[in-house]
Amino acid sequence: MKPFSRLGLAVVLIHSLISPNVSAQSQLNYTTSWIGNSFGFGDGKWMQQDIQAISVGANGTVYTNAPWDESGSEIAAYRAGDKLAVAGSTHGWGAAGGDAVTVNHTYLYAAMSIGNENNALVGADYPPANQTWYGVTRRTLANLATGAPFSGGIGNSANATKNSFVAVDTVKTGTDASIRGLAATDSELYVADTYGNRIAVYDAQSMQPLRSWSVASPARIAIDTDSTLWIISGFGTGNLSILHYRADGTALAGPLTLPAGTVPSDLTVTPSGQLLVADNGVSQQILVFNKGAGGQIQAGASIGTRNGIFHPVRGVPGDTRFNGITGIGVDAAGNLYVAQNGEGPRALGSASVGQGAVLESYVYGTRVLNWRLYGLSFVDSGAFDPATPASIYTGSKRFTLDYRQPVGHEWSYAAFTLDRFDYPDDPAFHEPRGVRGEPMVRRFDGQRFLYTLDPGAHYLNVYRFDAAHGEIAIPSGMLAQNPLPGAWPAAQPTYGEWLWRDSNGNGAVDASEISGNPSTGSTVGDGFWWVDEPGNVWLATPLSGVREMPLQGLDSAGNPIYTYASAKMFAMPAPFTRLARLVYVAATDTMYLSGFTSAIPWDPTHWKEAGPVLARYDNWSSGNPTLTYTVSLPWNTQSDPQTTTVGVAVAGNYIFVAELYTDRIDVYDARNGTAVGYMTPGASVGGTSGWVDVYLGISAVQRDNGEYVVLVEDDARAKLLMYRWTP
Repeated sequence: MKPFSRLGLAVVLIHSLISPNVSAQSQLNYTTSWIGNSFGFGDGKWMQQDIQAISVGANGTVYTNAPWDESGSEIAAYRAGDKLAVAGSTHGWGAAGGDAVTVNHTYLYAAMSIGNENNALVGADYPPANQTWYGVTRRTLANLATGAPFSGGIGNSANATKNSFVAVDTVKTGTDASIRGLAATDSELYVADTYGNRIAVYDAQSMQPLRSWSVASPARIAIDTDSTLWIISGFGTGNLSILHYRADGTALAGPLTLPAGTVPSDLTVTPSGQLLVADNGVSQQILVFNKGAGGQIQAGASIGTRNGIFHPVRGVPGDTRFNGITGIGVDAAGNLYVAQNGEGPRALGSASVGQGAVLESYVYGTRVLNWRLYGLSFVDSGAFDPATPASIYTGSKRFTLDYRQPVGHEWSYAAFTLDRFDYPDDPAFHEPRGVRGEPMVRRFDGQRFLYTLDPGAHYLNVYRFDAAHGEIAIPSGMLAQNPLPGAWPAAQPTYGEWLWRDSNGNGAVDASEISGNPSTGSTVGDGFWWVDEPGNVWLATPLSGVREMPLQGLDSAGNPIYTYASAKMFAMPAPFTRLARLVYVAATDTMYLSGFTSAIPWDPTHWKEAGPVLARYDNWSSGNPTLTYTVSLPWNTQSDPQTTTVGVAVAGNYIFVAELYTDRIDVYDARNGTAVGYMTPGASVGGTSGWVDVYLGISAVQRDNGEYVVLVEDDARAKLLMYRWTP
């Protein structure tokens, strides 16, 4: 969810109850830490979750831009491994960041858009109904939060960036006309009007238009030492090239000759005159071009490991092992800066925020690392490897923990497990948001498997591992509650449940590998998936009870086998009228369910919630399960903020329940349902977190020393919260 923007949604209030044993809880004695971000927010800083573009000042300050950061850090400044500033006024109330940024000695110029939130915002600050402005905001380098207004500037009359925006394109809402390239001298601003197929030039001081010329789908722009321009052309067309122009628009020699397969994503010129080109193709390198005698351009030695993070051991991060380069730059002292998001530049029309941001600096000549910043986790959660609580998976990352280290320093980034080059058919790319998230890690038959959910828990994805692919999670299977919107995969049923198993082991969804559910032919509703430790798949259906799909072994390619024919149904158990979450502990045949009852029925305004009631059932699989207890969970939809639940985790002797809006984890004794206490974010993370925004946003484990470690999604600041508690 986006608490910083006006959503315009009506909220239906329903009668609710708060259990007396909940309100009597006391705060536990625990520590709060975090995973996946270089800053915890206790210092007021966070590394943004996506970087689509950078510009480097002469002193080594790196300025960033992206269309969206959950806490409003779309445009920010970093230097020497520290965060210096957040520009603001690019988040909510119609405003968003963008895909380009540049600086001169006085100003920052950044791409952004201004909409009217489905026509809810009116007036001079907003575009007409059903339209969006795409253009450039100008800020002072001395204070990025302060606009540098100009005659004809518009927007943001209620804040410090008043009249500092120029609209380059006004388009129908839903059309992506984002500016994809900017470059500036102290006298002129060059704008890649990608939508308008032109380069537009503005006076850098007055912001008045000077001239323009045609370039097909222009993107990034670099100003050479001789004041000529290098421009990436063909963005979004699949036919990218790099063109050379004089500043007046006169075309120079033909396109720069690039190695076959190059996908240029950014370019810059070093102080000595070398042209650098970021390649977001399979090489994942920075190409170097030298100027020879007579002006000829000659290829030099590339920067970075060939294939980047996908070089053996595949998926292991390290120095110059790049992954989705979105921006490059060099400062006056000869330091190289590289921004990555695990994906590359945002595709036209995409709302992607990347696969996790990395910003790093190297000494240009020696390639020695200066510093590195991470913002790696967004709308995701963590799962412990059953083999060790020191190894944690998110949807696309693996972290290792050293619990002896100080708060915020326990984690290390160990692996990126998503391979977009070898496995473009990974179902995660085709599901809502296009990212892998909400993991469960299981080990059975001597093998390790990763299961993930989409944000709405409609689809359960299955991945296997093998030594040849290093840390990469290989697409292995998928269980779908309903067809995916769109044309992928072409062979999916038009209605009802279906599953895919990669029987030929190629990681692609082939038509012959898809099967529908012949028993019902209908959807099962918005259910919740769970995989138990032996590998059996459970589904808490909203209205039909619980279904188990027992593991049928592994096929010859090493994929877990699930079939609809072997499924078992369990009727809706009392006291529930609608189920929302499920945790099954196979070792003790214990089932934990949460959901809604006739006393507090489900309503569609709380579509993602875990419900107001939790129950434990013993001997679940016996055919005659015992309802051991029920617990009234925190639930008050009339409070501000509302008190509702969103996630359930069980470990050892305790149940951990995440509240959605209120930064709180409630703890219960799993043996009798008694409320034990609660945990909220500590000072190390600024005493706050974002909403828990996914169905499986919490997990827990008991270490051998008796300590419980609880991981919770922090939607706001690109990290996971980690609570450590010893009863």
